[in-house]
Amino acid sequence: MKLFVLKQLSKESMTGYDFIKKCEKIMGYRPSAGSIYPILHGMEKDGIIYGIREGRRKIYSLTPKGKKFVNEINEMREEFYEKLRAILSAMAESFDEMELKKFMIIREYPELMKIISLLGEIDKEKARRILKKAYREMKNESNRN
Repeated sequence: MKLFVLKQLSKESMTGYDFIKKCEKIMGYRPSAGSIYPILHGMEKDGIIYGIREGRRKIYSLTPKGKKFVNEINEMREEFYEKLRAILSAMAESFDEMELKKFMIIREYPELMKIISLLGEIDKEKARRILKKAYREMKNESNRN
C-alpha cells in the first residue's frame, strides 16, 4: 500500500479519502480508513510525505525525501525489468519457447509497453476490452500476412 501511495502522490496531491477511492478504482480493493490513515501518518512521520490541513481535509504531497525515494524505486524497477527481459530472452532462445518469444516481442515495441502501463490506470473492464480489441486486430493483421 505504501508503494501505491507513493506512486499516486508522484502524480498529484491527494487526501486519504482520495487514496481509498483511487485504490478501489485501480485495484478493485477498497481499503478501510482504519488501514489507510495509519499508513499516511507513518509515512508523514518518516518525512516521506507531508500533509496540509484545508478545513477538515488533509492534503498529502511528497517531500523532497519522498521524491528521491520514488526515483530510486523507479530506477530499481527498471534494472529489475531489464534483467528479467534478458533472462526471458535467453530462455526463449535456449528452449525455442514460442510463448516466451511472443511475449518478448513487446520489448521491440516501446509504444506497446506504454499502452500496457497505461492500462493499469484505467478500470479493469475497460482494460480487458482494449486488450481484446488489440488482440483481434493483431490476429487479423497476422492472418493477412
